[in-house]
Amino acid sequence: MIRCLALFAVLVAGMEVAAQSARLRALRAAGAYDTLEVEARALLAAHAGPDEVRYDALYHLAFARSGKDDPADALRNGQEALLIARDLKDTIRIMGSLYQLVKFNVEARHYEEADRLRYELLSWAKGYGKDARQLALAHNAVGSLHSRELRHDSAEHHYREGLRVLGEADEPLVRLALIGNLAGTMGETSRHADAIALHRQALAMLDSSDLPNRAWSLRTLAQSLIHAGRYKEALATMHEGDSLNRLGGNALDLAIDFAELRADALDSLGDHRGAYAMVKLARDLQDTLFARSLDEQYLELEKRFGTRLKEEEIQRLDAEAREREERLRVRNVQLYGSLALAVLALGAAALVWRNLREKRRYSATLERLNAELKDQKTRIEEINRLLQLKVLRAQINPHFIYNCLHAIGNLVRSGDQAGASSYLDGFARLLRMVLDHSVKDRVPLSQEMDFLRQYLKLEALRFVDGLDYEVGAEPGLLEEDDAVPTLVVQPFVENAIWHGLATKEGAKRVKVRFTERQGRVVCTVEDSGVGRSAAPKRAHADGSPSMGLQLTSERLQLLTFRMQEQGRITFTDLSENGAPSGTRVDVVLG
Repeated sequence: MIRCLALFAVLVAGMEVAAQSARLRALRAAGAYDTLEVEARALLAAHAGPDEVRYDALYHLAFARSGKDDPADALRNGQEALLIARDLKDTIRIMGSLYQLVKFNVEARHYEEADRLRYELLSWAKGYGKDARQLALAHNAVGSLHSRELRHDSAEHHYREGLRVLGEADEPLVRLALIGNLAGTMGETSRHADAIALHRQALAMLDSSDLPNRAWSLRTLAQSLIHAGRYKEALATMHEGDSLNRLGGNALDLAIDFAELRADALDSLGDHRGAYAMVKLARDLQDTLFARSLDEQYLELEKRFGTRLKEEEIQRLDAEAREREERLRVRNVQLYGSLALAVLALGAAALVWRNLREKRRYSATLERLNAELKDQKTRIEEINRLLQLKVLRAQINPHFIYNCLHAIGNLVRSGDQAGASSYLDGFARLLRMVLDHSVKDRVPLSQEMDFLRQYLKLEALRFVDGLDYEVGAEPGLLEEDDAVPTLVVQPFVENAIWHGLATKEGAKRVKVRFTERQGRVVCTVEDSGVGRSAAPKRAHADGSPSMGLQLTSERLQLLTFRMQEQGRITFTDLSENGAPSGTRVDVVLG
């Protein structure tokens, strides 16, 4: 009887472990990383010894930390789980931890450690020989290593071996990974027909309701068709993939890929107008993606700051409420004592006098609190504007970044390696300047002029017929090298290029001049563009405003507000023979 009870207890414990493990796997599959971390930590607190429960908790806690972008903590928990698996001599769990650590080390860019773990995983999987899934995953991991090392024959061998050992096992995700990687290797070795066939095989395995993965699979198929020179098939495939992407959530990064691939295909077919439209669409989608990222960062900062202010306000108001309650209690005791000791007339007079005094006191307190709340509201609004300005100052126009990268790509494709290298050096120098200036309030005038020259130098390369620009200052200002606010002038120069010169035919010129007026530094930005009244209003393909120009407009509005004084920014429309001939902006920098 005792032996039966012991066996029953072991069976119940095993069922509990299996249920807990299934619960953790379900949370990981659903991407519920917050709940997964909470439940995993609760299991760790309840199980101190190295057992299966503690292993499962650490293993899934590592996935939770990885899902929350903490690779260091994910590696630490994954390594601790591997140690427990080795102590338990549990081959299945050892292989699971090794595969997990390969993934985490690749994400952390610890490639040498990931490569070492790949070979160890393959050794364990071959030695065990009973788990086709783990052996296939091991071959896939080693194949990925050899693909990165450009050892394509070896990579192909491991991918095919993984498919062979998987056989007819019901492991669709592992099979899809192996087929996709094998197709990529075929494409790298210019066997595009074989790559296309494998991509179609993978696409056929996907469920028809799995719209996001089908869209991504169609993207890789379209890329292989382009490499094979089958441009019309590629365009049809991309049209289908783009439609599925819109139905499945409209992932912006995938939409950008489709637009860029369409541009390549249309350009190869000689449809340069269509290719240009796709390039423009990709650029607009890049704007939207970049702006969404900035909005998320700003909302997170605003949320944190607002929460802290609310907590401080609640604590202060709670303390004041307790103080008022205590004062009220003391006052009531005094009032009742006075009524008991004094005659009715004196008591009434005393009551009136006390009420008047308390009314004046509470009125003064109320006025003080209202003044404090008003001051705090003003400070919050000022801090919000500063946060907005910091976020907007920390960026450079996404249109400009995209065009620079596109120009570099064109130079590389045309074989002009020297030109691409020179352009890339200039682009890197400009980004370095933006990074340095974004953390400072003021910089010497000479540094600001160097930054503007570098910016205009790169912008000039966008125009086929060239862009004449000049950045100068009065000799006296250069000798004193006064400090000026950082990144204030650049939005006005950018505005002159985008609004004034982008659509102008013929010669294009921008002149930036720093002068001294009445003891203040004044910057004048003058362009020979079409004028403000004729400046184009750019928009996205769906009719919404261009996010790039919207960001530039917001920067100008914030800079104008921060300057506060009337007349600090002056716009002047230039004309010649009654026709618009450009715009001049005068900015008083202080």
